[in-house]
Parts: sequence; C-alpha cells; structure tokens
Amino acid sequence: MAESSRLAELAEQVRSAAPDLLEGSAVIALSGGADSAVAAWLMLDRGLACRAVHVDHALPGSPVMRRAAEAVAAHFGVDLDIQKIAVPAGASPENQARIVRYSALESTLADGEQLVTGHTRDDQAETVLLNLMRGTGLDGLRGVPRRRGRVVRPILSVTRSQTRELATLLGVPWQDDPSNRDEDPRRNQIRRIVIPDLEARFNPRLRATLATLAEALQGELPDDRSPVGIHQSEGELVMAAPELHSVGPQAAAQAFREAIRRMRGPHAGTRTEIERLAAVADGSSPAAELAGGIKVFRRGPWLVLERATERPEPVPARWVVPGSIEFGNWVLDSWSDDRAPNAFPLSAWSAVADADLFPPRTTVRTAGRSDVIDGVPVSEVLRQVGVSADQRRDWPVVDSGETVIWVPGARISRSVWVGSATRRYLWVSAELESL
Repeated sequence: MAESSRLAELAEQVRSAAPDLLEGSAVIALSGGADSAVAAWLMLDRGLACRAVHVDHALPGSPVMRRAAEAVAAHFGVDLDIQKIAVPAGASPENQARIVRYSALESTLADGEQLVTGHTRDDQAETVLLNLMRGTGLDGLRGVPRRRGRVVRPILSVTRSQTRELATLLGVPWQDDPSNRDEDPRRNQIRRIVIPDLEARFNPRLRATLATLAEALQGELPDDRSPVGIHQSEGELVMAAPELHSVGPQAAAQAFREAIRRMRGPHAGTRTEIERLAAVADGSSPAAELAGGIKVFRRGPWLVLERATERPEPVPARWVVPGSIEFGNWVLDSWSDDRAPNAFPLSAWSAVADADLFPPRTTVRTAGRSDVIDGVPVSEVLRQVGVSADQRRDWPVVDSGETVIWVPGARISRSVWVGSATRRYLWVSAELESL
C-alpha cells in the first residue's frame, strides 16, 4: 500500500513539473535509462501517439543499452527504431557522440513529429556548470532550453532521483549506462565528483540553484532567432559577412550561436568557437574548424559553415576532345573549328587553344598541392581569381599527362596557345552547375 501511495504521489509530481510542450506526435529518444523511460511514460500518460528511436553508438557499453531500450519499448508497447552510428574521431569523444546522435535522431522525424528527450534538472545543472568552467556568456548560463526547433524536453524540471524512483516503481526494466561510470568524460566528473563536493561544502541545493538560474535567464534573454539572415542547404550554411559586421559584435555572436545550433545540435558552441567564427567573418583569419568536423571559411562576401565529410572529392575522369564531360558539379565541353575565331572569348570560363597542341586525351582531376601551370602554383592562380581555399579542394584542372594545361576560370597554358602556325582551333568551356 505504501509503495502504491508513493507511486501515485511521485507520478503526480512529475505530471505537475512537466509542461505540455508537444504540438504533434512524439518520438522518444529512448536511451534505455530511467530518464527517457519516464519521458516515454509521460507522453503515453497524456494520451499522445508515440514511437521511440534508440541510437547505437557502437561503443563498449552500447549492447547493454540497446537491450535495455528494447526492453523499455516492449514494456510500454511502443515501436522502436534502432539507428546505428559511428562516433568520429575528435578531441572530445563525448561531444562527437552527441553531435552525431542528434543528427541521427532528427533525421528520423516525419512531418508533424517532435523529438522528446529525457533531460532532467540534474542535466541542466551539469550543463550550466560545464559552460561556466569552460568560459561562457549569458547564453551558456541559460543552459538547455525546454524547446528548440523540433526538440522538446518536458521533464527538465524533474530531478534524476525522481525519474529513477518512478521508473522503478512503474516496473520499467531500465538500465544505467555503463559509460556513466567512466571517469574520463568531463560531464561524468562534474556529476560524480564536482557537484557532490560543492553541495557538501557550500550549497546542498546547488543543482536546484543552477537550474533555477538557467530557467530565469531563458525568460529574460532574447530569443534564439538570428539577427542576420541564415541560408541553409544540404551540408552547409551561409551568412553575409558584411551584414554580420553591420549588426555589431553582440548581435553577430547571437547569429554565430544559432548557426552552430543548426549545424550540429542543441548546444551553441564555446566562446572560443564564437571567436573563431568572428575572425573568419571579419577576414582576420582565413579559415577555422569547429568541433564535429565543421569547416568555416569565406566564399566571397559569404561566411560559410560546412560539414567537412559531406562533400566527397570527385573521381578523376578521362576527357576526350572534342567532346564533353561531367566532373562533380562541373560540365566541361569542347569543339573544334578550322576557321579562326572572329573574336577570342573574354570570359575566363572559355578559351581557344591550338587543336594540334591540345592533347586529344586528357585527365580531369582536382588540383593537387604540387600542381603548377606555366611555372606558377595552381593554388596561387586560383587565389588570384578569388577562389577560396575550400573551393580549391574540388576545383578541376585538365592534365595532359605531363603537366596542367588548363585551369577553368583562371588560366590556359602557354603550351597550347594559338599562334601564327595554328591551323585548327579547339574551343573549351567550363560551367559550374551548382555550388
């Protein structure tokens, strides 16, 4: 009877602490732990349509958590989708795992669905303290929002002890993640050592205090909408550098934080990352790299954030002239004529060569670091015409087998120039279909 009474009391506490945030169907990010299990119970308790997704990180403890997630889903009678991911190498495996986890979770959402996570008040306190320790502004002090985009966190005011007790009383077969016992990740040190020590020495309500601070700031700070235009497409995001300059440092930093959120998940980046973005935007740094393999560079007036792994290098291709060829997003074309042109092309994207000097079979490939054309490094030739370092990575060159004879948009080699002895003329042109 006492247990039944406690279950009813605890269930009501969780219901009261969790605002109704959902506007559609719920997709539970089901880890197999108590927190996400209680989030699933809450959604079902409110009569919402639910399904669940579990992310298998292929780490040592992953099989344990996958079996737990399957057991929790079976307990509640909800469909479970397993997403397998590989955690890329990086300075922080914990951060890398979080980035790819959110990417995998959000990729499963259909129209009208929202992702529900099991973040608790303890998670909020840990996040605020972590942000403080690594250096943050007011944005970092407001921690994790209850809602951002299609991600909602309904139990953010519920404590971890409440979720563990409620899940146990409900008879849910949840499991502690073995990785939480690892002392290496910084969050584990905060959770297991730093916060308990600070609570014992200074403030027994430290977690509640930090979470209350975050909630207060979320209501007082400006919202997350960027003060400048952000244009996003597959694998990249761009902002106008002049606009970032015109709005001032504080508003630009707000735009940078929103850009980072859109590229890699809920967290808005560190102070160092914001400074790196600002340096590339104002031209004091040519490029930068953020956690998660995000490259930052200028493309003319645009500041570009790009996921480095999203764009494979085009495969070298044989080009027989006259004729055309596709190379990545490029189309190269050529045709011959016995008549001398009335006028030579003014555009760098077209050229006329001596058809007898231009090899009939060439290779189109990306420019290498050691490539030169007429004794000048190809990288320098491209830089002179405004091609950014990132664009050079898949910029085509035409190779005769001995040397580079054409760099589209920049230069054609003297070795194939038209001269007084030319009898046949070869027109070559290049077009970049999309960026």
